[in-house]
Amino acid sequence: MSETWMIAGAWLSAGLTIAIFSFLYKDNPFFKIAEHLYLGAGMGWLFQVSVFSVWGPKIWTPVSHGDWLVIIPSLMGISLLTQFIPKLSWISRYGFTFIMGYGSGLAIPATLSTDFMSQILGTVQPLSLMASMSPFAIFNALLVAFGVICVLFYFFFSVEHKGHFQKVSNIGIYFLMVYFGAAFGNTVMARFSLLYGRFDSLYASSSARNFYATQIILAGMVIYFVLHSFFGKKGPAEGEAAH
Repeated sequence: MSETWMIAGAWLSAGLTIAIFSFLYKDNPFFKIAEHLYLGAGMGWLFQVSVFSVWGPKIWTPVSHGDWLVIIPSLMGISLLTQFIPKLSWISRYGFTFIMGYGSGLAIPATLSTDFMSQILGTVQPLSLMASMSPFAIFNALLVAFGVICVLFYFFFSVEHKGHFQKVSNIGIYFLMVYFGAAFGNTVMARFSLLYGRFDSLYASSSARNFYATQIILAGMVIYFVLHSFFGKKGPAEGEAAH
């Protein structure tokens, strides 16, 4: 029985993957079916997470043990749904105000600690350890510090960028370009890793153990597109006759 479910899962995985990739050819019913299934499955997963990970342990369980204060933030969260009712949409402002204030109170200190203080520490700390560092590590620490200073000069808009100030800020642009290129390359590699995963799944589904699911589904879609290109569209004379 488990073997049957594994084969069925391989066929489903291969079918949905090929259906999504079929959009590279053109918009078609297979892609729309896969898209709607993906969105529906995502919404179903989000709903069960909300019920079993939020409503159950964080609202229902505390209230059942007598912690009635939980009802206040719960009602404020529910008030966000009133924005779909025009006459009651003003109630959602209180929920949004609480979320924005509470969220800012949590995000601002964390952002200052991670994106500001940690960056300063990571730039300055290696300079204090240069006596025990290798020549390459010293060069790397000086290069990072120099790059940070040049980038800060580029974002310093209180003084007009001209003369030596402009030269330093132009160097900062090159450091920014290197950073953006590395970040973009990292994003591309992450997306390619997802693509390789789907290709690996298609390769696994193409084995005899899974009854050649990938080949059969791909051949079926190709036949559909070929037949649709010949018979799916009416010619000009036929279209005029229909009118």
